[in-house]
Amino acid sequence: MAEDINELLERLNFSEEESKRVISMNRDEANTHGYEVWVVGKIMAKEKINREAMYRVLKLLWFIKEEVSFVNLNGGVILVKFDNIKDRTRILNLMPWLFDQCLFVMLPFIKGQELDAYEFNITPFWIRIYNIPLEHMDR
Repeated sequence: MAEDINELLERLNFSEEESKRVISMNRDEANTHGYEVWVVGKIMAKEKINREAMYRVLKLLWFIKEEVSFVNLNGGVILVKFDNIKDRTRILNLMPWLFDQCLFVMLPFIKGQELDAYEFNITPFWIRIYNIPLEHMDR
């Protein structure tokens, strides 16, 4: 599936008339609009969730400067397209993300990698443990 998307993107061409109508409103040179700012994600839920609600909630929680879009792919995988690398990096560094008490695992998109090759079952996160007895800390 990822190869299909990449092939389609590589063949994307605008006619002369269409290219006159395509205008970039971004003045920021640091913005990248390619696969480098994409991530693939998967919501770890047994039940079907309201994806549109999830997308709205995540957009609000992320406080990103630019636009973000979500594309549903096969097998419950979601392609998340950020408009710049800074937003993508910050969101990946702030993981894990939860929606409706379900983990939303995200990994950087790798051009040419099949969707089956992404390992959504492993993700780092912090665990805070309270009230550890001090007497056991000396050993």
